[in-house]
Amino acid sequence: MLPLSKLNSASRIFLVSGILIFPISVLEIYFGEKYSSSLLVVDSYHGFIDATSAILFSVLLKIIYRKSKRFPWGLYNLESLAILMSSAIIVFLSMTYLFQGLHASYDVPDWLASIIWGSSIITLIIYYMERKYRWIEIVRTDLVHSKLDMLMEIIGGIAILSQNFYFNMAVILSIIGFILADTIRQVKEAILSLIGASCDCPIKDRIYTILKGFGINVSNVYVRRLGSFFMVYVVVTMPSRTELRKVYRIRKKISRIVYSFDSVALVDVKIVPQKVKNTLKIDIKSNVSKTSNDNKANAVVRSKS
Repeated sequence: MLPLSKLNSASRIFLVSGILIFPISVLEIYFGEKYSSSLLVVDSYHGFIDATSAILFSVLLKIIYRKSKRFPWGLYNLESLAILMSSAIIVFLSMTYLFQGLHASYDVPDWLASIIWGSSIITLIIYYMERKYRWIEIVRTDLVHSKLDMLMEIIGGIAILSQNFYFNMAVILSIIGFILADTIRQVKEAILSLIGASCDCPIKDRIYTILKGFGINVSNVYVRRLGSFFMVYVVVTMPSRTELRKVYRIRKKISRIVYSFDSVALVDVKIVPQKVKNTLKIDIKSNVSKTSNDNKANAVVRSKS
């Protein structure tokens, strides 16, 4: 199991990220509305998505590896529902501002570029804070996301200074495209989590291969999403006469191995008996037929006597 102290530290980093991103996004939407800068407004929507996601990740990372048997299903469903609701709102607002941007004025004060560049500086600070937690999968994903954010924000500031309609529209379209791509991914994961569907994730094959490498007779591995994390269900076959002590030891070993994957929130191990071999069935049938023949022979002898 991953070190709880490190996960709590990563949780605090995400919380700080959300707290830093939210105010700058409020500034962007305020001055964007005041000076009719569609670029600032659209970038603020992107910031609100990032801030919401960061706070949700912070809460989940803090509770995900608690040494408690109580499993917070409601919190994982809450994450998925929050993502679906916020994504729908942000996409609607982004598309609305895309059409408004066609008629907006791009003759805006040059100092507005400093706001969007200030957002890129905050993103850079968050990037360096998160780097030492790159062993967590959602942090690695967020690091890639941060690089793209910084690039778009730097270009966005240049577009504001240029006051060129086509350049601004190109940047707005790029940001909205980025928002839509990110939203589609998050919505897909949220739906899979809510309906409890099994997913063919790369982690499934890795778990199966590693367990097989330890000599464990794995029948199947099922993986389902729990928000940003996974629930893993492992089916293992063992001889029916295996000692209960050995079964418990294998179950504990499997749980320890699977929990070593940083995105795994819950592990369930099912031990089932191996199927009876055909040779055993043949022996049983032959014994039954032999017994039947012996009984018939005894009956004939008794009738003659």
